[in-house]
Amino acid sequence: MRLLTATVTQLVMHQLPETPVLPPENGRHYVVLRTRHIPLDYYRYLYVAVGRPHHWTSRLLRDDALKREIHAPNMRMRILYCDGVPAGWFELDAGRAPRETRLVHFGIMPEFRGQGLSRYLLSQAIIAGFEEMPSALTVETNTLDHPAALPLYRKMGFRPLSLREVTTPAFED
Repeated sequence: MRLLTATVTQLVMHQLPETPVLPPENGRHYVVLRTRHIPLDYYRYLYVAVGRPHHWTSRLLRDDALKREIHAPNMRMRILYCDGVPAGWFELDAGRAPRETRLVHFGIMPEFRGQGLSRYLLSQAIIAGFEEMPSALTVETNTLDHPAALPLYRKMGFRPLSLREVTTPAFED
């Protein structure tokens, strides 16, 4: 197993921004749908499509362990559809830390990148992250993630809290 080193930036937001970002006006139909008990294979499809190039491996689990993680009562998941096709998704953990919601995963499907959807979907994630009125919404990104991730989080109002170095397994087929 090949190991990679990355710098993780933890970011925080303490209040909901005043103005949500609207979807692009390009003649396409966008909808963000809440999903409960997403089928494991569909979740894996979304996770790997977004995470493979960035070496996301935390959810590469056996069925029972993955189900415990993503179907936990504190997990919230939404999928962005563009003309009926999955274009992105996010996953929130609204209960492991007191009065804090964590944006666990956020991503745009590769074929939908560069179309202005990241700001829109992140705005939807922020709104959903504050639904239960936490005192903080947190997110982590690292140097293996898409290079636009950290600047986007900062542009949308997240502020850096801490940095740390981690070692993670490389995503290998």
